[in-house]
Amino acid sequence: MRLDHAAAHERIADLALEPGRLAALEASPDPLDRALVDHAAGCDECRAEIEAWRRTQALVALGVAGRPVEEAAIVPLRAPESVRDRVLASAGAERPGAAPSFATRARGLRLGWGRRNLLAMAAAVLVLVAGAGLVADQLARLDELAAEARRMQYVVRVVDRVMAAPNHRIVDLREPDGTRAGSVSWSSHDFVVLTTALAPPAEDKLYRCWLSDDGAGWAVGEMYFVDQTGYWVGELDEWATFEIGPTTVFRVSLEPADGDPAARSGPIVLEAALGS
Repeated sequence: MRLDHAAAHERIADLALEPGRLAALEASPDPLDRALVDHAAGCDECRAEIEAWRRTQALVALGVAGRPVEEAAIVPLRAPESVRDRVLASAGAERPGAAPSFATRARGLRLGWGRRNLLAMAAAVLVLVAGAGLVADQLARLDELAAEARRMQYVVRVVDRVMAAPNHRIVDLREPDGTRAGSVSWSSHDFVVLTTALAPPAEDKLYRCWLSDDGAGWAVGEMYFVDQTGYWVGELDEWATFEIGPTTVFRVSLEPADGDPAARSGPIVLEAALGS
C-alpha cells in the first residue's frame, strides 16, 4: 500500500485525534500507518508535520497534567512550513484593548488553524482532559477546547521563534513577596509569559498584562489559561518605538472583566523586571 501526499496529510490528521498514535507511529502494525511511515521517510514536509504534532501534543499534555509549560518551552519547537503557511493564510488580527499610545505599536494575537487540524487538536485535548478525570461537560466545552488548542498551537510557534533567536532573554516572573512564579521570555519581536502560580479568574474577573516604564504604563492584553497554566503571548510590530530599558517592568493585575482596559484599578499579582 502506498499513500500520495494528500492521503498522507489526511492520515496525519486522523492520527492526531488520538494522542499516542503519532508517538508510536513507527511501531504500529496498521497497514495505513506503515504506508505513512514509508511516505514520510521520503517526504520532509510530512515528516516535519508529524514531529510538530508530536511536540504540540506533548506540550498540551504537560499543561493538562498541571506541570509548568516552561519545562517544555526550553526545547525549540518548529512547525513545518506547510503548517506555518496554513496558519498565516487563515490568521486574523485580535488586538487587545490598550491605550492609544501603545495600540499603534502592538500586534494582536494571530490565531489561525485549518478546520480539520483544529478539530483534531481539540479532540486530542478532549481525550487528555478526559484521561485526567474531567469528563462531565467536555462535549459542551468543545468550542472552548478548540479555542484553547488554537492558542496552544500559537504558543508553540512563538516559543519556537523566541528560543531560536540569538538575542532572546528570560527573566523571572515574581509574586509581590518576591516568590518566583513563572517566567517572561522575549526576543526582538515576541513575548512569552508563563505561570502556574495563578488560579483561573472568576467569570467577572480577568488578569490584565501591562508594560510599564518611567511611570507610564500600557495594557497589552490579558492572560489565558489551559488547566492551571496561565500564559500571555504577544508580538510587537515595531520595536523601534518601544525599547526595554533598565526600568521596564512587565506586570499582571487582577481586574474587573467589564473595567476600562486602558486603566488599572486592581492589585498587581505578578511582575517581572525586564531590565534586570
